[in-house]
Amino acid sequence: MVVVAGEDASKVHEATNRDAFLSQFATLTLGSGAAAAVIGPSDRHPEGHRILHSVTRAGTEFNHLCAGDHKGMSTDSAALLANGLDLVMAAWNDADPAWKWSEADRYITHQVSSQHTNAIIQAAGIDPDKIPVTFPDLGNIGPAALPVTLAREKDMLSPGDSVLCMGVGSGLNVAMLDLQW
Repeated sequence: MVVVAGEDASKVHEATNRDAFLSQFATLTLGSGAAAAVIGPSDRHPEGHRILHSVTRAGTEFNHLCAGDHKGMSTDSAALLANGLDLVMAAWNDADPAWKWSEADRYITHQVSSQHTNAIIQAAGIDPDKIPVTFPDLGNIGPAALPVTLAREKDMLSPGDSVLCMGVGSGLNVAMLDLQW
């Protein structure tokens, strides 16, 4: 929660409750993380990892679930999880069945918490051993979770492995990218 200078401490204490804390909790994940990928034709870069398939979905009707400005941010975490999971599964189910995403060797996800990760595991029927997790060590590192987790996992991957990268963003947006390692 953001405290404005000069505000009476008793008023801040009165306003601080579980609901207020939870609505501001996602603010703790804001920050800066960056990753880049150089994309080019596979015949010129045979050493690279091939992008095989991708799906994106937007649920812009949920743009109000996570909103912020220079004064603060509020999030309806429960609605964000429920509607985000619905959007993930819509994208998953809309993918061409021939892509066989349920048979991927690894799933690298945007990791928020065990609750969010377990929800995806259950909804998609994914083997939990195929999802390396970094949040127990690094916490919720926001949008940097996916590239950081992939970088930490790279030595465990073999050429030809199927790696499904799955990202979810507030607003709501989902992107899935199938890489051949």
